[in-house]
Amino acid sequence: MTTAARKTTARKGTRRARPTLTPEERAERIETARAQLAAGVESLLTSEGWKRLIESRQWLRRYSAGNQLMILMQRPDATDVRSLRDWNTAECLIRKGEAGIRIWAPAGRRGAGAAKAEGEQVAPETPEAAPPGTPVRSGPRFILVSVFDRSQLVEPPTVDEALETPELLRGDAPAGLWDGLAKQVAAAGYALERGDCGTANGHTDPVERVVRVREDVDPAQAAKTLAHELAHVLLEHTAAMPGHVREVEAESVACVVASVVGLDSGAYSVPYVAGWAGDVAAVKASAEKVLATADQILTALGVPRPGHGDSGDES
Repeated sequence: MTTAARKTTARKGTRRARPTLTPEERAERIETARAQLAAGVESLLTSEGWKRLIESRQWLRRYSAGNQLMILMQRPDATDVRSLRDWNTAECLIRKGEAGIRIWAPAGRRGAGAAKAEGEQVAPETPEAAPPGTPVRSGPRFILVSVFDRSQLVEPPTVDEALETPELLRGDAPAGLWDGLAKQVAAAGYALERGDCGTANGHTDPVERVVRVREDVDPAQAAKTLAHELAHVLLEHTAAMPGHVREVEAESVACVVASVVGLDSGAYSVPYVAGWAGDVAAVKASAEKVLATADQILTALGVPRPGHGDSGDES
């Protein structure tokens, strides 16, 4: 036997057999995943659930809102979540016996093949459970894939650039943050002013197309307020929308942006949202808008969504 043949035989001998799932087990996994997603959406109706979504965005930006909720329902303390392939690339080992965190990914994406090999079942069209009698639509099909949090590693990396944030000067904002936000305000066709805002820190006038930030605040607060007002602009908020919904969405965007760029968020908190919306579909849509808008602002600031190859995400 040649050396190459012996190596091939050795590799085959150490390869573990993948478990074969019965149709019933596959269906049960899919229903469990759908229930977790539904529970995650329900949690957004509470202040605690909404706060957890917004605060965890700093670490889970590579995932869509739906998959972020899936991760938080299975592992509320998750910080850095990657596929097995990504952790292997980073030379990090998963502890023996650790269960993967299940998320949804389009069946055609890289990584879906591995999940199929494990006997996973492709789910129809969308991860959310459709009401009985809903017509079947053409579109992407989803599959469950596994990802793992850094807390599941044998030895987490001591330095992780994806989680580092800039060191800030006391009372100051990260260099270039104000100018970067101001450029986005101008690009949206709004004039930016510093001046009196009454009892508020900032104000956006969609009719006159003016954004105003008060003058008598530190640069850090001014930048955070500008992110809030920019969110109003990008979310196309109007006076016809309920005021509390506008403020929750804008402040949530500002919280995500602030946490990612390293702006100290200790002086303010994620907005109180208990009872702000009774419609599950509406609050889920709002969460998706908030996270997408925050990512849009961050990308324009030169802070793209992190990625480590195939994340197995649905978006």
